[in-house]
Amino acid sequence: MEEVQVHELARNIARALREGKPSEAVQALEGLHPADQATVFRELDRAEQDLLINLLSPDELGAILEYMPEDDRLEVAGRIELGTLSRVLDEVDSDVAADVLHELSPTEAEQVLGQMKERAEVERLLPYADTSAGGLMMPVPIVLRPWMTAEDAINLLRREKPDTDIVYYLFVVDENDRLVGVVSLRQLVIADPDTLIGQIMDPQVIHVGPDTDQEEVARLMEHYDLLALPVVDRDRRLLGMVLIEDVVDVIEEEATEDMFRMVGLSEEERALGPVSESVRLRLPWLIVNLYTAFLAGWVVSLFEESIAKVAILAAIMPVISGQGGNDGIQTITVIIRSLALGEIGVQDVFRLLRKQILIALANGVVIGGLTGLTVALWKGNVALAVVAAVAMVLNMVVAGIFGVIIPVALKLLRRDPAQASGVILTTFTDVCGFFIFLGLATLLLNWIEASG
Repeated sequence: MEEVQVHELARNIARALREGKPSEAVQALEGLHPADQATVFRELDRAEQDLLINLLSPDELGAILEYMPEDDRLEVAGRIELGTLSRVLDEVDSDVAADVLHELSPTEAEQVLGQMKERAEVERLLPYADTSAGGLMMPVPIVLRPWMTAEDAINLLRREKPDTDIVYYLFVVDENDRLVGVVSLRQLVIADPDTLIGQIMDPQVIHVGPDTDQEEVARLMEHYDLLALPVVDRDRRLLGMVLIEDVVDVIEEEATEDMFRMVGLSEEERALGPVSESVRLRLPWLIVNLYTAFLAGWVVSLFEESIAKVAILAAIMPVISGQGGNDGIQTITVIIRSLALGEIGVQDVFRLLRKQILIALANGVVIGGLTGLTVALWKGNVALAVVAAVAMVLNMVVAGIFGVIIPVALKLLRRDPAQASGVILTTFTDVCGFFIFLGLATLLLNWIEASG
């Protein structure tokens, strides 16, 4: 749905609610796909949303919650009366219901859970973190046994009538409910009716444990091109499965989280959220930035005499540090993404350093040459041009080295490699850039002054 249509529908629904025409407001919303309903619902202000919450049925509210971003979903669910919320959560996937219950107080969660018809399915997920495979998984609607025939399996599907949106594969378990294989629907349909499931199943099943981080789940599903990933316990007993639709949300969440953290922001912040919340989330890293800037300033202060003699140094040094920072951010972005996708590991650090140093040298020669040429044409000082060119090359090498070391070090420390890597990196490129440039200029000060 186009943005203009969303705004128009939201205005129409808001007007109907203000004019005391609730049936018109509900009717306007009911004609939309649940994903579009969620988008329009989010356009309404809080008071209008609360009116709709009281007008919509539990299944309608459940459909809207299913398609909402997680933060919005949890915020809206927190405003629904507990008795109604239990009926709403009966209409959503069990992993979504578990996420909502995790945000309630223990007393409220137990009250809502106690009134739910689907309590057993949701209760199995509650011990697991929202960001784990256990928190993402949903129950497997139907399982096969190795001794069943293809005809038995098809008859079971007809009898149970599982949701066709979630039955991508059929998992096979033994008498102890241990995962032993997987069969695709296509294999099942084309097999002879008397063929045993054990003969057509694939025993090599990619699976994860319930505590596996959601980012690793997403990586595995992407790498193996899976539509569903089984979750098993330590004894390989089948607990549930994660669907590709849930992983798409995870990939978006992780990409947003990494993007925010690289610049010292929290993924909790929202563009239209409360001012106090944004201040709380941003201020700590701004304070860190303040003192790293003082550190860079202290380095500059060590060369006050050189700057006093050749004032143009003050104009050139931000160029050196800034270009190093840009080069380092490029490196660090590639490394963080490769770490997230499992393409590289800590054991690859020396290969990564060698490659990034070669890249930095190649780029540095070009950028450094252009820097030196620009300074020579601008100030007519060959010595200053040489110093600027060499400092540029060296700082880009520094940026390449720390662009590898910082995310790998965070990985070793079991921290998110994206967590403020950009802030840490720019500290190194600023401090090193100033020190290299001003240090070289001080060593060659007589030559610079003579060339000037």
